[in-house]
Amino acid sequence: MKQRQTQQVRAVLGAAFLVGSPLVQAQSVNLPADSPDSPAGVEMIVVTGSRISTANGYEAPTPITLVTSEELLKKAPESIAAGLTKLPQFVGTAGSNVTSSQAGTPSAGNYLNLRRLGSIETLLLLNGQRLPPTSFDGTTDANIIPQALIQRVDVVTGGASAAYGSDAVAGVVNFILDTKFEGIKGSVQGGVSSRGDNEQEKVSLAAGKFFMDGRLHLEGSFDYFYQPGLENNGLRPYGGNYEGGWVNVGANPARPCAAGTCPENPFTPMYNVRLANGTYGTLIHGGRTARQAEARAGSTPFSLTGYTFEPTLVGGPVSEFGAHPADLGTPTGTPNFNVGGADTAVTFGTTLTSLLNTKQTFARADYEFGENLTGFLQGSFSDSDTRYVTVGAGTQFQSFQIYSDNAFLPVGVRQRMQQEGLASFVASRVEADQHPKEVLTNNRAATVLGGLNGRWSDMQWTTNFSYGRSKLRTRHFGNFHQPRWFAALDAVDAGEFSGGAANGNIVCRTDLTNPGLFPGCKPWNPFGNGSPSAESYAYFQDEPSRYQVENRTSGLAASLSGPLFDVPAGPVNFALGGEYRRQKLIQQSNVDPSTPIELYEPGLVEDGATNPANLNGIPEGLRTAANPFNLLWNSTNVGNSFGKQNIAEGFAELAVPILTDKPFAQELELNGAFRYTDYSVTGGMRAWKVGARWSPVEQIRFRGTWSQDIRAPTLYELFQGVGSTRGTFTDIHTGRNTNLITLNRGNPDLKPEIARTITAGAIWQPTFFPGFSASIDFYKIRIEDQITRPNTTLINQLCEDSGGTGPTCELIVRPLPFDDRSAENFPLSIATVPFNQAFSEMDGIDYEINYDMLLGPGKLALRLLGNYTREFTQASSPGAIPLILAGAAAGVPKHQITPSIDFSTDRLSVGVDVRYISELFYTLQPNVFVTNNRLSSVAYLNANLTYDIVDGESPVTLYLSGANLLDKLVFAPQNNAQPTEFYPSFQSQYDVIGRYFTAGVRFQF
Repeated sequence: MKQRQTQQVRAVLGAAFLVGSPLVQAQSVNLPADSPDSPAGVEMIVVTGSRISTANGYEAPTPITLVTSEELLKKAPESIAAGLTKLPQFVGTAGSNVTSSQAGTPSAGNYLNLRRLGSIETLLLLNGQRLPPTSFDGTTDANIIPQALIQRVDVVTGGASAAYGSDAVAGVVNFILDTKFEGIKGSVQGGVSSRGDNEQEKVSLAAGKFFMDGRLHLEGSFDYFYQPGLENNGLRPYGGNYEGGWVNVGANPARPCAAGTCPENPFTPMYNVRLANGTYGTLIHGGRTARQAEARAGSTPFSLTGYTFEPTLVGGPVSEFGAHPADLGTPTGTPNFNVGGADTAVTFGTTLTSLLNTKQTFARADYEFGENLTGFLQGSFSDSDTRYVTVGAGTQFQSFQIYSDNAFLPVGVRQRMQQEGLASFVASRVEADQHPKEVLTNNRAATVLGGLNGRWSDMQWTTNFSYGRSKLRTRHFGNFHQPRWFAALDAVDAGEFSGGAANGNIVCRTDLTNPGLFPGCKPWNPFGNGSPSAESYAYFQDEPSRYQVENRTSGLAASLSGPLFDVPAGPVNFALGGEYRRQKLIQQSNVDPSTPIELYEPGLVEDGATNPANLNGIPEGLRTAANPFNLLWNSTNVGNSFGKQNIAEGFAELAVPILTDKPFAQELELNGAFRYTDYSVTGGMRAWKVGARWSPVEQIRFRGTWSQDIRAPTLYELFQGVGSTRGTFTDIHTGRNTNLITLNRGNPDLKPEIARTITAGAIWQPTFFPGFSASIDFYKIRIEDQITRPNTTLINQLCEDSGGTGPTCELIVRPLPFDDRSAENFPLSIATVPFNQAFSEMDGIDYEINYDMLLGPGKLALRLLGNYTREFTQASSPGAIPLILAGAAAGVPKHQITPSIDFSTDRLSVGVDVRYISELFYTLQPNVFVTNNRLSSVAYLNANLTYDIVDGESPVTLYLSGANLLDKLVFAPQNNAQPTEFYPSFQSQYDVIGRYFTAGVRFQF
């Protein structure tokens, strides 16, 4: 009878949590001794999204990896979220190890990514409650979660949309709080790499206490973390920086095909790869007659093409022209990427890992109103700052033209231009003398959750309200304010301009032609590294490009669960409930790229007529009738966005015991869940799941689920305003590598993704081998109508493959017809828009082995977590060639294994673990060729040691951990990466810090 009662408790609680109502708080539940539903003294641990687990998720029908906060902090002492990224199921998580060159993505937080299906497919919960998004793309930074009171983390590694709704396609990460903590505990720690850099500081404090004879419980916590990051790529081997770095470039410059697309011209790692289409002192390209200069189109041969101006014009010798033929090194098979050369340049100064500074506070109150009614109220606030340098040397490739009357132009060059009948020439420059382009982000998030839990007869009910608000602020310093830059670039001598003799009064031309248009303009001298004045840079570079994103989420929810009736095998249990949420996105920026920046008098550009209001420096392609000039900044032009929607959901779940205590059926249970969600923007969607658990004998259990999961488009995917960026781009159509304007916008016609997930597994806990347990689970996920935003390279390739007739060709604006492959037909712009046209499919196996035993004076714990990914493919559209990502560097490793050994006594604990990543390949595509395509497997050795210098009920513990003790750094140059802008490794996959040590002290009383 007692066994049946225990099963009843498990069924009731399991039903509620399998449905996954965020109303139900996942926590340890102490049932009273006189409860009719539980044996006395039993403490049940409820695992969200599953049934009750007394150990590590083995009794759940859906695969679950359960990890304690202590175990995670051993793997990564900086944070629990960072420890999760060391688990085999997490691949490609973006954190401080991954920075952005454009500052237009939320890459410097900690955005967890299950199975590399995308952080947007991974749902984050705190005690079963959905966390608000913290960035414009709908993802949530795990750094906002309070650390000190986290008890464990449950990772549901199967589809869970029927339980939690949208975004749970890849799975759920549920951070479980200790809501009954009593006492005071804290920790202080510091860390440093073996190279003496990237020091960290961390402080954590929590307190809790019962009042009013145990009816009231209060608790709170505070966490602080700081780490400066690594300021540039040159701080680690192979990183380059001021020297040219390692890059995979085409090996054969004579081949007409793009690098890596034919066997004769494979991507090959080369050292000292540098930029050949720009120099630190300004590189001269083709000349222009007066009419060409006015129309900003076409070119005329110039005898000084390929000349660069002296490295410095102050105190050094100069040639006859103040310029000399540029030494641009040896060409490679990648256009404009050369090896060596005295005058070539690199975009040095990129931050390797970003600065991170986080602060989190949390408070909670629980109150027992009566025997069957309890209430709670909790709130959290987090403040997170990041900082990193995108580049220390910006690039301006064929991005401006210089007129012959420029006051800074050396006399010899001016005379040669006049002799050859040229009014201007187009130029390129790498800005080694500018202030580095630095990104500062601040992310603040606040959440409030309150509710009531009660019991009515055999039924349990819950109701709650929630509110979350986050604000992300980003500032990108060092950007060129484009109109001001072009005004400062066009410098003239005031005396000469008025028809008189030169008087040395150098001013911006607009001061004379359009006084007041650009007040305070400071002429900029581009001729020679170090020639521009600090004042001229400050004029167009001091103000940052900036934007802020605010997300607001509020909701009401209620649920009811309990037994319906009894069948011979036990009670049939149900859970049902509903939820209503409101979401709002507000994004504001100091630029609106959707509105062209008009710097011309209408109608006087294309016909070549004189127009003194024009800014003369603007080159071809930046302003035509088809492509109005719309970049206020030379990068990070994020548009304004606004969107909102209401979401109504209803769910139901049923757990039906079929057999119990029968031969070959110690337990057989079926369960099913259904959720209907109505989105005010995209309409209604259904998610469902059916599952079963079967124990033929006591020591073996089988489990399986089949589900339909959904992900609704985010407000940003639907309503993103037009944004734009400028960066270098290799056009396979023309073979030209130069600057490209990329336009980004949302798509209000998107519909939700639909995924089908199958899991099937087994758990073995042999009675003849006490302390041993093992599980193995197969999973298969296929996402249809997946929302993806094809990048410019893919858009370009798909259009090329279609011969200019495919749908992506409409996103590419060229000045000439498609059949023209001359350099002049380089795209004016490419637009990227999200579409429901991709699919992803993957299958693999998760497995886990545990063994605990007594050994001498202590306990030995062995654990192995592993993942095998058999297949992972993605296609950008129906009929497109799928990308093979299982075993590819841009995808997931075939094998990831983390074995660990821990030995502990009353006062001492020693642990060792190894994180193994199997071999990867740059590419597995049949039409892409890479020399040395294989990246060898790597194993990171980590160790930890703790010792209680004070034991008993108020312990004081010293701890020491070492990560990557063998100092493994994986050398993996990027294909066609801009030299030294990207570290030659896959930073979301491999460690780039090297050997690292952390020491600290913990206390509790």
